[in-house]
Amino acid sequence: MKTHLSVVIMLIVALVAAQDVRQPASSQKRSLTEKDLFEFVWIANPQVSPDGARVAFTRVNVDDKRTNYETSIWIAATNGKEAPIRMTNGKHDAQPGWSPDGTHIVFVRGGDKDETGKPKPGQLAVLSLAGGEASKITDLPKGASNPVWSPEGKRIAFVSSTTQDDIHKAQRKKNAAKPGDTQAESQHESDVHVISRAVYRSNDEGYLDPKRHAHIWLLEVPGAPDEPTKPQQLTTGNFDEDQLVWSHDGSRIYFLTRRIDEPYYELPSTDIYSVSSAGGNPEKLATIPMDIGDLVLSPDGRRLAFHGSVAQPVRSYSQPDLWVMDVAPDAKPQNLTADYDFDMGSSVFGDNAAPRGGRGRTLYWSPTVARSSMSWRSKDARQSCALTHRPAQ
Repeated sequence: MKTHLSVVIMLIVALVAAQDVRQPASSQKRSLTEKDLFEFVWIANPQVSPDGARVAFTRVNVDDKRTNYETSIWIAATNGKEAPIRMTNGKHDAQPGWSPDGTHIVFVRGGDKDETGKPKPGQLAVLSLAGGEASKITDLPKGASNPVWSPEGKRIAFVSSTTQDDIHKAQRKKNAAKPGDTQAESQHESDVHVISRAVYRSNDEGYLDPKRHAHIWLLEVPGAPDEPTKPQQLTTGNFDEDQLVWSHDGSRIYFLTRRIDEPYYELPSTDIYSVSSAGGNPEKLATIPMDIGDLVLSPDGRRLAFHGSVAQPVRSYSQPDLWVMDVAPDAKPQNLTADYDFDMGSSVFGDNAAPRGGRGRTLYWSPTVARSSMSWRSKDARQSCALTHRPAQ
């Protein structure tokens, strides 16, 4: 077998060498160089339209000056028979999300700069697929991200680290009589960072502010670009919230959080909470003894699915699995892939992932209630898998 394999390899090498001799120098292949990185184009964060006919995604490329990345929203037909179409003209557009009726796309638009030339945080914008330019629908001092449409399509929940104090300061600055107003000058924020925690920086955010947290906000979708609405802050406190999921009747928003002051000293765990979309105190659903993500609600609204890696026993690496649990206080999650020897929901990350593009959804429920199917992407992003799960009666 080894001799046969060697002969095959030698034959292939000989054929390639012969082809190189016959080809002119101008058509010969060359090695990849570091400058080729400037020509790379990535796609990220694919979002399938409600009717399944189209997919919106973020396209990432290096800018003309070769100093930064540009992102834009594109749409392609899922049948593969049409060329993708660019939908936004901004240089920093990302995180697309379809409205439930498929007529609009909400996304995050960045790129604006303040009076000192520093980039402003991204804001939410809505694009009508009937035509016209996208219009911004938020103007929060610390920006907005991770928008999620409500089931009826009239509201959008999102995340922002803006505080009420930020809003008051921004309003006072707008009302200042002139740029040199003494009141405006006295509101300058110090850029001195006092480090009092073990984890104080992030690759994406820079220096972390332990007094500032990502909270849930809610916005009524404007009927027209000239009819702005004021967003409402739904959650407060000293902990971050993310991975927002609407209940199917639009009455509540589920989210993930971790109510521990310095969680890096503890074993991984995640709290699942929900809050009324009308406002009120968040209610705890369960604490999951592991890091989890990709939270999705079943079609009947009775179960949640997510990816997660067990925290015990403590190991250098634990394979993420697919879990489901009832939407009930202190419900216990069930591992559906304990005997499946592949990572669930993983994909390329770090320097291999699309820069600035975001991460697309990796977990889906089928519309069937009595017998539910879930699909996911494998770690190498080239294989899709499906699993059928019959809930316990």
